[in-house]
Amino acid sequence: MGFLKTLISTSIGGPTKMVLVVRSDLGLGKGKIASQCAHAAVMSYMKSASVSKDKLELWLAQGQPKIVAKIDNLQEMKQIAAHAREKSVVAEIVKDAGKTQVGCGTETVLALGPDSSEVIDALTGHLKLL
Repeated sequence: MGFLKTLISTSIGGPTKMVLVVRSDLGLGKGKIASQCAHAAVMSYMKSASVSKDKLELWLAQGQPKIVAKIDNLQEMKQIAAHAREKSVVAEIVKDAGKTQVGCGTETVLALGPDSSEVIDALTGHLKLL
């Protein structure tokens, strides 16, 4: 049943995904990266539930595909976020609480989507996987 639902949703709306973009210049540990990515995914999910429910439901039906990529610095991350918002793609940036590895308010991860894989790839296709 799950396979059939995914097949149907893919054929109706095309493949979707969420991309989590991690700043590589911060030297975050693996656990911190995992935690920040989880925060980013939840933030993006919550925003999508209010602004792009159809895309969110399609993404959920497809198994919630997620990709994690890296970016060199904050400036590049903010540029991608701005381009995403221009294209009406959900773009949420995590600001750390500052209790462990980085200072309070440090922007660590950008979540994009969920949205069409084609649209997301146009924004992040040049980035390397983490």
